[in-house]
Amino acid sequence: MKISDILGMSLTNLWRRKMRTILTILGVIIGTASIVVMLSLGLGLKQAMMDQVSTAGGLTEILVYSDSDMGMDMDERLLSDMTIESFMEIEHVDKVEPQIDYNMPIQAGKYEGNITILGVTQERLAEMELEEGSLPDANSETLELIFGNQVLGEFFDITTGVYPYWENDEFPNVNLMTVPLIGGIEKEESYEDSESDTEDSSIDSKDSSFSESNDEFSDDTDEFTDENDDFDDESDDESSESTEDDLPLDEFEDDFENDVADMSSFTSSTKRVQLKAAGITAGSEEDYSEYSYNCYTDLDSLKSFLKKNYSANDIIPGQPTDRKGKPYRDLKYTQLIVNVDESSYVEDVLQTIQDMGYRGEANKEWLEEIEKEFMIIEAVLGGIGAISLLVAAIGIANTMTMSTYERTKEIGIMKVLGCSLGNIRSMFLSEAAFIGLLGGITGIMLSYILSVAVNKLVAPMVMSDYGSGTKISVIPLWLVLAAIVFSTFIGMVAGFFPAQRATRLSPLAAIRNE
Repeated sequence: MKISDILGMSLTNLWRRKMRTILTILGVIIGTASIVVMLSLGLGLKQAMMDQVSTAGGLTEILVYSDSDMGMDMDERLLSDMTIESFMEIEHVDKVEPQIDYNMPIQAGKYEGNITILGVTQERLAEMELEEGSLPDANSETLELIFGNQVLGEFFDITTGVYPYWENDEFPNVNLMTVPLIGGIEKEESYEDSESDTEDSSIDSKDSSFSESNDEFSDDTDEFTDENDDFDDESDDESSESTEDDLPLDEFEDDFENDVADMSSFTSSTKRVQLKAAGITAGSEEDYSEYSYNCYTDLDSLKSFLKKNYSANDIIPGQPTDRKGKPYRDLKYTQLIVNVDESSYVEDVLQTIQDMGYRGEANKEWLEEIEKEFMIIEAVLGGIGAISLLVAAIGIANTMTMSTYERTKEIGIMKVLGCSLGNIRSMFLSEAAFIGLLGGITGIMLSYILSVAVNKLVAPMVMSDYGSGTKISVIPLWLVLAAIVFSTFIGMVAGFFPAQRATRLSPLAAIRNE
């Protein structure tokens, strides 16, 4: 008997018992859809995490930090140009990108935010996708910045102290590209080495210190006067009312609002400098990327900016000092981004850097831990879905067993006519395989419908932190093919024992059967 004849007879026998076939296929549909949707959820979450890792740096990057901020005497471990040269000598290191971090308050109209400015290379700036604007001009006298698309969420209203984004879920109504931007530089500390000073400089220093003391005394006097004024006011209040507890609640609320309104980091001693917005990174208020929450500028421009606004003895925020508290002559890098030529060598390069005394982190290590965790999650979800497919397999076995009992006489006639046992077995296995195949294909179609619904309705609520457009359910092509093959295989396994029973029937007994 030809294969085409066996397949034709199998389809004819299934169509003869339409209702039973449809109900059996429905069980396979539900089972296939369950296991595919469950696995797609695990794959979707895994892909979202992978995308987040990729936006935070590639798998071939190592972030190197200095241990100077941990209270350790490791001057030679500071990140400098010499460090870059030593890293470039490590095997498999492709390039090293330096970075300097600097925090400062920025005012944009009536809004203000304390922003982190990252000085990076032009190559790193060129990787940023901009919504508007262009790359900063390295030769500009004004420090030009690229603002992250989420930076405005950190700005508050100076007059009220309210953060519009956190209060109303809306960014401040200000255009960073057109509004004047003012940065604030606060010089809190300076280093003074009295041992190396000359007599004249000592006198100057004393005069300066005396002047500063007078200023402080004046400030203290003002504060004392203010305290006396407050005392007089309190005395007046006590004379007009019996106790402090009897004061109206509105007065306390007014005092609180006045305190909140005075939240600006700009004081009389703050040096104001003009800044310029060169561009804004791509993305809406809900989109997140590596460049969303900070400002970026050209590294050399930031170096020039800091040297221009800080003297040699000024302690620059974020810059290390020696054990005496004296700032270094040259600016030190906050971190270095070491690029390895292949991901397989990341662990070796990282270990070499750590042996040199530096702290290093690689996304590859974190990624491997994530993959292990998601393998467990996918196994659990797949096991839950497999239960439904197991129930469907039992349904297929029941349908094929009932079919052998109902077609006993037909089987006997086929044997008498000379049909081989292999052909009879193949016919019953083909019927079971068709049930699994049709159920698998239809189950995949149902899975796609459910996946689209989950991504449209559920993903925006549970995946909002990952940015708009993030999918919670992903069905790759290999999962589609695997589901169809698996459901067909399950059908054949479920139909194997009924097919074996059909081959063992006695031809004469089968013909006599009514």
